Amino acid sequence: MKTLSLKDHHLLKKLKSNLKAFPDLKENDRVLVSVSGGVDSVALLVLLNELDLFQLNTVHINHKLRKESDFDEQFVRDLSRDLNIPFRSKSLDPKSKPRKQSLEEWGREERYSFLKNTLTKDKGHWIMTAHHANDQAETILMNLSRKSGVAGLRGISKEKDKVLRPLLNFTKTDILNFSKETNLPYQQDKTNYDNTIPRNFLRNKILDTWENEFPEVIQGISRSSNLFCEWSDGLDYMISEFIISDLKVRDKKIVISYNLLKTIPSIVKIRLIQLITDSTNSQWSKHHMSMLLQFLDKNKSGDFYMLSNGWRLLRDRNSIKVQYPSDHVNDTAVILEKDTPTNFNSYRYEVNLQNNFKKKNYNKNCEIVDWEKLKNTTLKLRLWKQGDTFQPLGMKGHQKISDFLINEKVDCIDKESQSVLTANGKIVWVCGKRISNWVRITQNTNQIAVLSRNMVHQ
Repeated sequence: MKTLSLKDHHLLKKLKSNLKAFPDLKENDRVLVSVSGGVDSVALLVLLNELDLFQLNTVHINHKLRKESDFDEQFVRDLSRDLNIPFRSKSLDPKSKPRKQSLEEWGREERYSFLKNTLTKDKGHWIMTAHHANDQAETILMNLSRKSGVAGLRGISKEKDKVLRPLLNFTKTDILNFSKETNLPYQQDKTNYDNTIPRNFLRNKILDTWENEFPEVIQGISRSSNLFCEWSDGLDYMISEFIISDLKVRDKKIVISYNLLKTIPSIVKIRLIQLITDSTNSQWSKHHMSMLLQFLDKNKSGDFYMLSNGWRLLRDRNSIKVQYPSDHVNDTAVILEKDTPTNFNSYRYEVNLQNNFKKKNYNKNCEIVDWEKLKNTTLKLRLWKQGDTFQPLGMKGHQKISDFLINEKVDCIDKESQSVLTANGKIVWVCGKRISNWVRITQNTNQIAVLSRNMVHQ
C-alpha cells in the first residue's frame, strides 16, 4: 500500500478534534479498531494510523455470509500488515444462528462479543468503530418505525461500554470524498444494495434521495440526535437525583409508593423502571412499555410482572416493589450447629447459648428459645413447603405456614425464599417471623439459646 500524505487533510484534523470529546481516552492507549474492509472502517484505521496517538490493533469478523467474505478478511489482513498493525480475526458459522434471531441481530451480537473478548485478551483499553452520521440517521429512523420512544431517538451512542465512535459527525459523503482524494483501497459489499433488507431500503431509497434534494438533512438528523441525548440525559438526571435517591430499600427490594406513581407522567414511570432495572440502557419495544404501564396503573394487590431481564415488580397494598431475584435459591437443607455461623440463601444463621434471660434489642431476626428442648436434636435450615404446619408462639392451635405467611403479609417473591429451622423435622422457627410455641422459654427453662439471622451483603 502506498504511503498516504494526510497531514493537512481536514478529516484528520476533524478526527483529532473529535477524540478530545473522550476524556478518558489517553495517548498510547491500546485501541482495537473494528475493520470490515469497507470504506468507512478502512478510512478510520488509516486516519488513526496517521495520527500515531495510540497502540492500534485491527480486529476483523468474517461473517461467512458472502462468497467474498474470505477476500474481505485477506484484504484487512494485508492492509494491517502494510500499516504494521497487529491483526486478529474470527470466522462465524451462520448455521449457529438461533432460529428466532435475525441475521443482522445475530451478527451484531457475535461481533461485539468477539471485540470485547479480544479487548480483554489483548489488554486493550478501547474499541473503535466507524459508525458515521448516515448510520446515525438510519438508526434513528429505524427506531422511529419501531416506536422505541425517547431511547430510540438517542440513536447510536458516541461512547458505551468501552466502545468509542469518533466518526459520528462524519457524513458518508465526507468519507467517500476522502477515499477518492487519497486513492484509499477498500472492499465493496454487494449486499448493501439488496433493498429487500429494511435498513438498505431506508438507506438507498429514502435517505439517499432525501439527501440529494436536501444535502444538510443527514447533519440535521445528527444534530437532532444530540439534542435528544441532552433531553434524555436531563430527564435521567432529574429522575435519579429527585426520585430514585429518595426511594426506600427493604429486604433487597426497591419500594415505589403509589402516591409517587400517581403524581408523575407515564413516560417518567417507564423511565424510572428502566433506570432501576436496566443498566445496559437497551431499547424497549412499544409493546413492552405498554404492558409495563398497564401493570403500574393496576390496583390489584399481589400481582407481579416479570421483565425480560429477570427483574420482577410486585404490587403491594401501597407500593410497587422492584426486585432482582436471586440467581439461585438453595432448596437443599443445611445443618445448623451450635456456635457455627451458617449461610443459607441470603442470610447468615447462628445458634448461640446464653445465660441471660433478658430479650434486649432483639427483633424478629433474633429469637430466644429453650435450649434443653433442642440440644439433642439435629437442627436443619430448609425452604418451607406446602403442607408445613406449626404452632406459632402465643397461639393454642396449629396453623399452616402458607396461611401464616398470608397473615404476615409476606409477598409472593419473599415466599419463594422463606426459610424454616427444624429440629428432627419439627419446625422450630419460621425464620424472621416467629418461633414455635413448643420451644418458648418458661419458668422451668435452665438454658437458653439465641437464634439469629443477618443478611449477607453481596
